Amino acid sequence: MPARAAIAGAAAAVFTETGEPFEAATIDETDRFLEAYAEGLGWGTEEHEVAWAAGLWVRAFNAKKASVTADGARVLDRLTHEARPRLRRAGA
Repeated sequence: MPARAAIAGAAAAVFTETGEPFEAATIDETDRFLEAYAEGLGWGTEEHEVAWAAGLWVRAFNAKKASVTADGARVLDRLTHEARPRLRRAGA
C-alpha cells in the first residue's frame, strides 16, 4: 500500500497544475485530495506520511526545474513557505 500512497501523494500535490506558475495545489487542497482518495481504504499513519513525503518530493523537483525560469524565485519562495507544514504531515 505505500506505493499506492506515494502515487496518490504525488498527484495530490500537483493535481491543480496546468503548466502555469503557482498552480500547484495548496496544503489545504492537497489535504482534501488525500482525504477523498483514502476514504474507505483504511489508511494508517504510514500511508498518510508516505503520501505527504511523495508530494513534497514532487514539489521540490518542480521548484528545481522552475529555478531556471523567470518565475523561479517565486516558486522557490512558495516551496520554502510550505515545506515545513508538508514535512510535519510526512512525519518528519
